[in-house]
Formats: sequence, structure tokens, C-alpha cells
Amino acid sequence: MKLADADHAGWSGGSTVMVHKRGRVWRAVRNSPGIQISLYFVAFALLIGLYTYIFHLFYPVLEGKQLSWVNALMFVVESMTTVGYGELLPFHNDLTMLLTIQIMISGVIMIFIVVPLLLAPFLTTLLAPTPPKKTPHVLTGHTVVFGYDELTRSVVDSLMIADHDIVIIEQDKTTALEIATLYRKRAYVIWGDYTDPNTWSAAHSANAHFIVICKDERQTASIVLGIRGMAKGKIISVVDKLIFDRYLRYAGADYVLSPKHTTGRILARNAVLNPSGDERQDIPGLDRIRINVNHTAGQELRLINIPVVFGCKAAFRSLGELGLFQRFGIIVPFLWKAGIFIPDPAADIIVDNTTSLFIFGTAESIVTAIQEVFNTDGCSDALAVIAGFGDVGAGAYQELLASGVTCMVVDSKPQGVNQVLGNAEDEQVLRKALIEEARFCIVALNDDDVNIFTTLMARNLNPVIRILSRANDPASVEKLYRAGADYVALLPMIGGQTIARIVLEGYVTILLDLPNGDIVVMKRVEKSRAGTVGSYFRRTGVRIIGIENSNRSVVAPGPDEVLLTGDDVIAIGDTEQLKKFIHQL
Repeated sequence: MKLADADHAGWSGGSTVMVHKRGRVWRAVRNSPGIQISLYFVAFALLIGLYTYIFHLFYPVLEGKQLSWVNALMFVVESMTTVGYGELLPFHNDLTMLLTIQIMISGVIMIFIVVPLLLAPFLTTLLAPTPPKKTPHVLTGHTVVFGYDELTRSVVDSLMIADHDIVIIEQDKTTALEIATLYRKRAYVIWGDYTDPNTWSAAHSANAHFIVICKDERQTASIVLGIRGMAKGKIISVVDKLIFDRYLRYAGADYVLSPKHTTGRILARNAVLNPSGDERQDIPGLDRIRINVNHTAGQELRLINIPVVFGCKAAFRSLGELGLFQRFGIIVPFLWKAGIFIPDPAADIIVDNTTSLFIFGTAESIVTAIQEVFNTDGCSDALAVIAGFGDVGAGAYQELLASGVTCMVVDSKPQGVNQVLGNAEDEQVLRKALIEEARFCIVALNDDDVNIFTTLMARNLNPVIRILSRANDPASVEKLYRAGADYVALLPMIGGQTIARIVLEGYVTILLDLPNGDIVVMKRVEKSRAGTVGSYFRRTGVRIIGIENSNRSVVAPGPDEVLLTGDDVIAIGDTEQLKKFIHQL
């Protein structure tokens, strides 16, 4: 009995091994298109051989004629491929005809059914376009960007004013193929794993001046720790939360940027001027678009956003009546009014609480104009409702408090601030937050659809409120304006501008990207023989609004004003115009 059990166990064990082997063989065949195609051709050849043998054997018996092996093979191949034949016709025996029909049907099945099902998908995969895994040549002094999204798109667009090589690393094959087609002439695209050193080498990261990482904090930390040893250039980490700043800097990042935090501050500054505003000093160009009225005085040129608020002397007067250039020597090159961007505004435009002016002039003149015409004393009793208290909402909250504005936060989670707990899409919650009495509403939620609906409700409940909203998707910007927003901050664009300012430092300083596609830049004249303001306008189409050096500051220079070596020139134009302009300086 024990012997029988042992024999049975041995047979059972052997059977199990055989089953496992058959399973491995089947999986190998099933998962390998190459093996499948090889088996198909072997089966096809065997079938041709079998039919050749049968036809050579039975044709002399059925038809009474001798047939060589070559003629038998020729007949079978002609029949299976359905190309036709005539040498052996006519047949006199029905069995010969039936055999021929069988050969034809087998050929049709093998060629017209098996091939499309098995071979065609393999060939499609084999011949499908594949994104590149390396650049076509060695690059130096370029920028490497990890990941692709709207922020990356904004970075690429902002860098187009310079002859600057960009390499985008994308891990997803489909996305990499799409952006390789999209940026065929503007950027190199590499398909590869973000954390693979081979991918870094393929992008020539060791030679890059800047490495930009636009992934989540954990993945960013992993990439920074790995690439820091080979990278000689600066590493820029883009994160959601600034609380990770010190950890990523410890890992090796030179810059840690949060577009969300910056967007919140920009939203607040489009609501009311922060008289004591400050900004990071390590971001080039930001000092030119910020001002502290308590400390700033001098001839340095600035481009400052001034929201018009109730109670200031500028409210409900035309630009012509304000006479800013005649009184202070400052100009308004563009403005926002009721959600509409207006470049080069006419003198008859009325300034009201839906208006944000962009004032250009010397710091001293702008401070004087703010104190005399755009004073913020009327904001001391103003109320702002902030819908959403994430990084964007928190940034806006801090900025508004610094401006003396009382804030009421609406959020579904307790935040430890003056708050109404609830959903911003709930009318009763907004009423409880005093939306009907508020002067400002910051819509800062992370969902564009929610922001659109909240904007609609806020505008309906308070027709005169100033609404400032964030957007994640460019397609949502126009919808938010239609819903009633007075100003929309597109988060990816703001992040892209900040990165471009850092990357292009020393070549050109980006001050602002405008909604109409124009860019405001500051560029130093390097050539010894420069032309006049008018000559540059005729050759490039760029509009020069200011000139500055250690001896002079000129606002709105005339066409005969000569540009001198060492002058810093502030100009407005589109990408192509500015590229021509920069090359000529």
C-alpha cells in the first residue's frame, strides 16, 4: 500500500511538473508575437508540404497522368495563394476537384484570416512611431525639464524669445510621442524613466545650465538626490506646498517654487495694493513689478499693478482726467477692466472698482501717485471672502491681511482662521460668510468647475463685488470671465513665467506675460552702435516704453531717443518681435 502510494505520489509529482512546463511554454508562446509568427510560418510550410505529398500521390491515380514533385508543389502554391493556374486543367475526376477546393480553402484561411488576426497587429506595433530616447547630438548650456503639463508648456513658450535649447523628459510613451510632434522645432523630447540615470545621460543633464523638475514632492526628491551628483547646473523644483522647501533644498535643489503660493499672492494684489509688499529677492525681475510705498524711492523703473478701490481719488475718472503722465511722469501701457485686457488704453476710459491699472514709471513717481491718487486707506474696513484655503487661498489670505483687509474664509475643513465651515458652492454658506457685504472675493479652489460655479453665485449675490479667481486649465479662463470674474490667474502660466525668469537671467529679464501674447521684457544694450527708438520699432515692431541707466530714466521715450551701450531697455512685443529685437541689441 505504501509502495502504491509512493508510486502514485511520484506519478502525481511528475504530472504536476509536466503541467507547469506546459504552462510556461504556453505563456511564452502567448506573450511573444515573434514566436507566434514563427509557428505560423512553420505550420504554413508543413501544410504546403502535406498537400504537395497528397497531390503528387493521388493525381496520377485520379487523372492518369504523371506529375513531378516540382509541378505538384507549384500547383499547391498556386492554389493556396489563389493566383490561378492552367497547366493541369481540365480535371476529369471529381476527387481531384474536391482536393483542389480543399487546398484553396486552406490557403484562403491561412492568408486572409490568420494573417490579419496574427501578423497585422504585430507589424502595426513593429512599425508604429516611437518617441526618441536621446537627443540627435550633444547639448550644452540647455535646460532639462522633467514631466510635461500646462506648466511645462508655459515654460517652453516663455523661453521661445531666446535661442535656448530645451529637453523635455516624459515617462509616458503616448504623451512623449504627442509632445515630440508638437515641439518638433522648439524642443527636444526624450522618452524615458524619470529616475533612470541612463535617461539623465541621454538628456546630457551634466551639461545643462538648469534642470526643472515638475513632479510630486516624493518623486522630485528622488530625482534631485540622484541627479545632483552629475549636474553642474542649477536645479529648480516645482512643488505644490512650500512646507517641503527645506527638505528639497537639503536634497540638493537650488530653487523650490510653489506656483500655488505665488498665484494666491497675485490674486490678492489684483484686489488691493499691499503698501508694504515684499517678494523673494532670488527671482530675477520680480523687484521690477513690486513696490513698497513705505521704503521705495529712486529713479529705478517699475511696472506696478494698481487695483482701483472704492474711496481712492482715481475712482470713476477717466485716464485723461487723471493726467498721470503730466502730473507724475508715469504711463498706463495696459489695464484690466471688468475682466477685459486692454493694451494701450485710450484717454477716455473710465477707471472704476473693476479696473486694475499697470503703471509704469520711476519708483519715486509711482509711490507719489499711489499716495496722492491710489491711496489704500479706504480698504481698512473692507471685507474679502476667500473660497478655499489651500496653498492659493492661504497665500491670498496673508497678502490681504498685510493690506489691512478683513478676511472671511470658506472651507470644508477647519483652518484655524476667521472662517465659515462649509462648501463654497452653497448659497447659504456664502451668505453666512457675508458675501453680500464683501468688497472682494478670492475664488481659490483646486477644481475649475467649482470655481466657475462659485464665481457665478458670488456675482449673483453681490453684483458690485470684485471677484478674482484661479484657473488650472487655459480652457477655463474664458469661462470664468463669462461667469463674472474681474481677474483670472492661470496657475501654470504664473509658474512658467517664474521659471523662465530664473533660466533667462543674464540674457533677458521677463517682467510680464500678457494675455494677448505679448511679453514685457528688460534687456541691456550691448552693441556699441545702437539705433533710435523709432528705428527699432520699424525693424522689429517692438514698442519701447522705458530706458534706464545710472545717469537717466526715460519713460515713454520719443522715436528719436537714442539707445546707448549699457542702457536697460523695457520693451513690449510678441515672441518673434522680441527675438529680432534682442538679437539687434
